[in-house]
Amino acid sequence: MFIVRDERLLVIHRRKRGEWYDAIPGGKLEPGESPEEAAVREVAEETGMTIRVAAPVLVLDNEGRREFYFDALDANGDPVLGGPEAQRNSPENAYELAWISLRDLKNAPIKPPALKTWMVSRDWNDASR
Repeated sequence: MFIVRDERLLVIHRRKRGEWYDAIPGGKLEPGESPEEAAVREVAEETGMTIRVAAPVLVLDNEGRREFYFDALDANGDPVLGGPEAQRNSPENAYELAWISLRDLKNAPIKPPALKTWMVSRDWNDASR
């Protein structure tokens, strides 16, 4: 889920197996759930924010899993880590919400690599702010 405010993108700074990287808020589909419903639910769980979504702006196949990426419409609230991420948060398995400048995306350690490539080349003027 691409949540953009003031030319900054909300990411989750992650530490996993000793590696630091940035991930985009989101997660797995639950049974019977559409990608759009999952995006709204995951953002609420992970950040406490409420959003609406339109059609996916990107669909990636990543490690045998199809991933849908959306622009957040009407993102409301201030992000606060919640859900399973807050419960699992520890020095060895860290989750930290942060805003990064759209101009700095090329320097951010975003995973997966195909997502980062797409994000760096994207015209962010089309994203809902």
